[in-house]
Amino acid sequence: MKTHPSKTIIALAATAALGLSGAVLPVSAFAAAPPPPSVSKAASKPLQAMQAASQAKNWAEVIAKGKDVDALPNKTPYDIYVMHQFLGIAYVQTQRYEEAIPSFQGQLDSGFLPPEDVSRVQRALVSLNYQSKKWPATVTAGRVVMASGKANAETYFMVAHSQYFQDLHKDVVGTVKQYLDEAASRNEKPEENCLIINSQSQIQLGESKGIVAAYELLVQYYPKPGYWRDLMIMERDALSRGTSSDVVTLNLYRLMREVDALKDGNDYLEMAQLAVQQGSPGEAVDAINRGSAANAFVSENEKSAAKTQLQTAQKLADTDRAGLAKFETEAKAAKVGEADVRLGQAYLSYDDAEQAVTAIQRGIAKGSLRNADEAQILLGISLLRLGRKDDAATAFKATKGIDARLGELARLWALRARA
Repeated sequence: MKTHPSKTIIALAATAALGLSGAVLPVSAFAAAPPPPSVSKAASKPLQAMQAASQAKNWAEVIAKGKDVDALPNKTPYDIYVMHQFLGIAYVQTQRYEEAIPSFQGQLDSGFLPPEDVSRVQRALVSLNYQSKKWPATVTAGRVVMASGKANAETYFMVAHSQYFQDLHKDVVGTVKQYLDEAASRNEKPEENCLIINSQSQIQLGESKGIVAAYELLVQYYPKPGYWRDLMIMERDALSRGTSSDVVTLNLYRLMREVDALKDGNDYLEMAQLAVQQGSPGEAVDAINRGSAANAFVSENEKSAAKTQLQTAQKLADTDRAGLAKFETEAKAAKVGEADVRLGQAYLSYDDAEQAVTAIQRGIAKGSLRNADEAQILLGISLLRLGRKDDAATAFKATKGIDARLGELARLWALRARA
């Protein structure tokens, strides 16, 4: 991979996701009407002063009066609970998050907090520890909320991010997995930040399968060109480390083209060369033209090679198109389906997806194909060009995986279709 989101990007994304710029935890989120019993006589006056100052948003006065309550020798547990409510709000509104932590913890420990408010205050405690960069405490507080089943996406992210800062990358993966399972059970789309941090920890762990799986989640839910490009580079690098057929490599380039991951001049040149070799000169012409439009051919050698390949491919494509009608007649008459599939490939390369679907489906029905998996991929691509995403996904999923790498590409094509 050439680029990956940095810790700084993750931190910025976290701040945006949590809304933690300025007054992050509004009064309405934590101010609850004090339940019985009532406050003591000794604490009544300073607590009333705290309430008046809070209503006036005079947070400095709230904090000052809180010290008066705390200094009372005979204050009751309930006096302390009410004091913590007002102090917690004041500290949050003045962004003194670390000082707010004891007040929120005090509310939880008091026994006076209404049951319906417990999970809300617990989540706030996670946020306060996170904003105070207390990573172990954030994880501890977050696990309490996670165990209660009341954690939201922000809670999971703060826990995972805190684990990330402690280099606990296996824990990050486990936390995100729990979040994904819960999101799936609620049929919710996972938050992007959680998927990003999962990919970052997988990279730190250095396990290729985990990294690929993490990026597949990203492209499934957030199919951005950058995520697709990183994933495609992984796939291309995996091909270069092993032995793969030209058919597999060409189909990898087809997917890279689809997701706007073709960037290097050599990629365009190799795709064009393979397309000509596989009997698809129209596709070769398209590859060179796309590369030129993207200014991908930088060196003089690349520019010269592109010019030569384009001339060759264009001549072959002109001859190919002129003979399509005759080829179609021969393909329809054939008892086996290979010619129909090649005909469909030709139609697809000339942007006639409708004719491509008809020809390829006919070839698949006849059978006896040279590469049935590639035929399904070509059918899926044709259907996708027509906007028939569900049908395309079905076609991609119909591959048998006889060639494991083609099967993997078909699975990624299905992700693209669903996205």
